[in-house]
Amino acid sequence: MEAHQTEEHEVLEDTEVSEPVEYTDDTPIVQKERYFGSVRFFKNMILLAVIIMIAVPTGLSVHTIRELHKTQVQLQEMTAQYDELCRSEMIWYGWESESPYADLYPDFYAPQPLAEGVRENGVMYLTFDDGPSARTGEILDVLKEKDAKATFFVVGTQNEANLQMMKRIVEEGHTLGMHTGSHNYTKMYASVEAYLDDMYQIFIQIKETTGTTPTLFRFPGGSINNYNSGISHELIAEMLRRGFVPFDWNISSRDAATVKLLPAETIVNNVVSEAQNQPYGIVLMHDSAVKTTTAKAVGPMIDQLREQGYELKALTPETKSMLFAYGK
Repeated sequence: MEAHQTEEHEVLEDTEVSEPVEYTDDTPIVQKERYFGSVRFFKNMILLAVIIMIAVPTGLSVHTIRELHKTQVQLQEMTAQYDELCRSEMIWYGWESESPYADLYPDFYAPQPLAEGVRENGVMYLTFDDGPSARTGEILDVLKEKDAKATFFVVGTQNEANLQMMKRIVEEGHTLGMHTGSHNYTKMYASVEAYLDDMYQIFIQIKETTGTTPTLFRFPGGSINNYNSGISHELIAEMLRRGFVPFDWNISSRDAATVKLLPAETIVNNVVSEAQNQPYGIVLMHDSAVKTTTAKAVGPMIDQLREQGYELKALTPETKSMLFAYGK
């Protein structure tokens, strides 16, 4: 019993015993700090606001990126659908494709089968219809001075000077393409056979005059117009089956929109204004004998297009075709 009491006494001795605290009116009372309305509360609110400011735009950015990706995928799908449409509608014919017109003009074929082309951004392709004429020579002089290339879709002619102009186009490194033998819309668009007959005339004339075989061509009035709307798809399919590459346009000088000649300044402004923000351009102009102001517009037009950052090149068989009938 005594041992037990001693042990208990020793434990009590080793334990510090706090004396009771006597509070008075002067004694500070330590209270627990409130959270709401405190400095810590406002600090946390500021931190939360910063997090929200960062997180929300980030979330929106992720959403925007996803939407852009979705749009890109849709565009790729649309491009694939367009290519498939081209094939299914007999646009990208090969030489061996069957055709009800295969027996007509067996030598009326491009040097190589049609291949899907490439379109270059940052390039303007100046093109001229309805020549050659004296205006063609004036335009060639300007192109030589400016070190620029262009494309000429020519009409059949019996004029020796104009035939020599065809040779000059080729010799100076420009592209010579077919436009029409007669430029008689009613006659040439009467049927597929009539169109082939008309185009065969200019095909042979270019070959015999220049020693080169033309591959590029342009439908008078564009690939689809009031004269050929009933047979336009057949015309396109047959010409492509034969390996020829058609070119409509996405920029017009409007130099043939009225009988009255447009001032050269207006022609330049029409082209330059339409070219703004375009990734590339195929420009429609005319070099028939009466188009004096078009010839005068070419130099300033080249200068202003170059100021916008464009190169001036000629179309080639490797350039991707452009057709109104199937979109651009």
